[in-house]
Amino acid sequence: MTTVNEPDIVVTDVNKIKTKTYGNASKIALIGAFPTSTFQIDSFTRLEDAQSAVGASTIPEGCVSYGCLPYIFNQDDQSKGAEEVIIVNTNYGASSLSYTITNELLANALLVLADEDFDILCIADTINLEAEGESNTVIVNPLWGTLKAFVDSQYRNQQPFGIITAIGIDANSTTGDTTLASFKTLFHDKGIYKAVSTPAHIKTDTNALTLAQSGCWHAAFTAGRAVNKSETSKIYKALQGSDSKSVFPITTTSGKIDWENLVDAGIHTTKYHNRRLKTVKCINNMTPAGWDMKVERVKNYMVKRLTFTDVFGEDNNEPTLDFVKGLFEYEKELALKNNYLTDMDYEITHCGEDCVRAKLFLEIPEVVKHVKLEVSVEITPYEEA
Repeated sequence: MTTVNEPDIVVTDVNKIKTKTYGNASKIALIGAFPTSTFQIDSFTRLEDAQSAVGASTIPEGCVSYGCLPYIFNQDDQSKGAEEVIIVNTNYGASSLSYTITNELLANALLVLADEDFDILCIADTINLEAEGESNTVIVNPLWGTLKAFVDSQYRNQQPFGIITAIGIDANSTTGDTTLASFKTLFHDKGIYKAVSTPAHIKTDTNALTLAQSGCWHAAFTAGRAVNKSETSKIYKALQGSDSKSVFPITTTSGKIDWENLVDAGIHTTKYHNRRLKTVKCINNMTPAGWDMKVERVKNYMVKRLTFTDVFGEDNNEPTLDFVKGLFEYEKELALKNNYLTDMDYEITHCGEDCVRAKLFLEIPEVVKHVKLEVSVEITPYEEA
């Protein structure tokens, strides 16, 4: 009797493993109000693990953050998505759960994040542009000021990051121009990669995403692309519809928001690339600082690489002044070779027995936004063949 040995194949799900390449800055920190008080912070590479950790048997109505999770882990043909997602829960330790992220809760969550390594910060909710101030005045929402203070402190600690999240803007606001100008002034030097103002609509979904989910989708999309890739005029192949020009139309009514004002303030906006096919593209991915998003991403990326935290931790390295200069030169050549920079000047001096000071100048290539054609026509006689 012949014995037949059939192959035994066992299939299991494992955490996805991504190979980090040069220009990768794809760690996302996500702050949300989740339906549990026992979870504070952890890192995830799989949606299912994140949902299990921060979810509940029944998701309460009004819990916006939990519904954002599938989109912060999104991947598509244009983007590899996040390398990992660090989740912070504003409901940790609460005696009763709240699904509103207040300024105090946000500040506490940022303290928890201060020692973490991440590249993009996203809020699993919508932060409105405006809030009510004293004497019924309308001001920029204080949450944006709290975020900006955290941006600045992390930058000083050589842990720079950029914010990609949803910003709620009332198209009919009579004070919108004033608050948009204040928002632009607040982030005039750095901090915002994409303040997402228009709901995204994924081609495979019947309904458009909420604004909060859209902010998470955009965070994952940008995280999965090299830092020197601009999104100005970028066609989002996974999306359909969702046109900022329809949400914020050009208007002659005084004080009403229009998409040109959003672009000027550095708010992320979209328009139809092809209305019949419902393809959309980014209008102009300028930040409140007046730079293309890729400029801010490249700057932050180079700052983090030039801290050399991994190199100094190696046993056999002797971080002398010449050693550090050699590292700077290596990073310069690598950045020039990969077209992340067009030039990099630096001056390194001792500032103590165990400290060096580096003055750094980065020259980052601009993004081409306009093509001007000069056309001449020569008319030749028509002749039968």
